[in-house]
Amino acid sequence: MLKIKDPANGRDQLTWKWNRGETAIEDLGDPVRSAATYRVCLYDASGNAQPLLETQVLAGGTCGTKPCWRGTTTSFAYRNKVGDPDGIVKLVLKAGTAGKAKVQAAAKGVNLQTPALPLTLPITAQLVIADGVSSQCWQTTFTTATVNDVSRLKAVGP
Repeated sequence: MLKIKDPANGRDQLTWKWNRGETAIEDLGDPVRSAATYRVCLYDASGNAQPLLETQVLAGGTCGTKPCWRGTTTSFAYRNKVGDPDGIVKLVLKAGTAGKAKVQAAAKGVNLQTPALPLTLPITAQLVIADGVSSQCWQTTFTTATVNDVSRLKAVGP
């Protein structure tokens, strides 16, 4: 599922969920202790420069007075109420068997620069994790949208 809101009042929002995959915890890196970068990107079929959106979430760090990331034996969760530097306020990475793994990203606020809507189908949303040696990528390609106008996009993927 992908949702983008680009209202005239500047309260942009983005939500992307990848819920039907399979991945091991090792594939997710270790955002609590590593120096990897986590990027959420959007691409479409237009002739515009790609990616249309690229947000970055740094590993480690503190958000307010708490660590930005927390981890368990099967997942990592990022929370940043301020949404700096690029608007991501929540990122959930969960390892699991087929159909149990998930990636969920939410972004909003003044730091989020959503692309101009409507977008040209197909649209691809990605999470790329790079540690300087290798990279991992999770993505969903959306071929249809239930809403795709100048202020909102809503698409449900495979």
